Amino acid sequence: MAGRETAVGCGLLLGVTGLFVVLPTTCGVLNNYEYSKGTRVGVINKFSERGTFWKTWEGQLALEGIVSSGNNVGANVWDFSLDRQHRHGEDIKFIGEKIQKYLESGTKVKVTYTQPWVSWPWRSGTDYLVQSVDPIEPK
Repeated sequence: MAGRETAVGCGLLLGVTGLFVVLPTTCGVLNNYEYSKGTRVGVINKFSERGTFWKTWEGQLALEGIVSSGNNVGANVWDFSLDRQHRHGEDIKFIGEKIQKYLESGTKVKVTYTQPWVSWPWRSGTDYLVQSVDPIEPK
């Protein structure tokens, strides 16, 4: 019977080791690699600092077009964050000021972003990290 208890203890130890060593290491590595990058166009309709323990800047972009499902019609929105870790050398304060200005004026903007494989909660509230925001000139 002692052999079975030892096997269970070893299994539990490996599980705990995996939980506290392997998982964070894997997430830490994946936090440094980009899954995608791109741009989105729309009007910023929300921008605020959020969080209980880690304050992050979060926003919402109303994309052009509408979403329809059944009897409901609504705006297509996209949630984004400012990257607190400045991974690409972006000036978060400057980008935040521009977003606030475009929010208040209702200016149509183009948002350039990256998406890491994993994003830590103290880095951002979403996986879409804004790199730049620029106004779209009316034609």
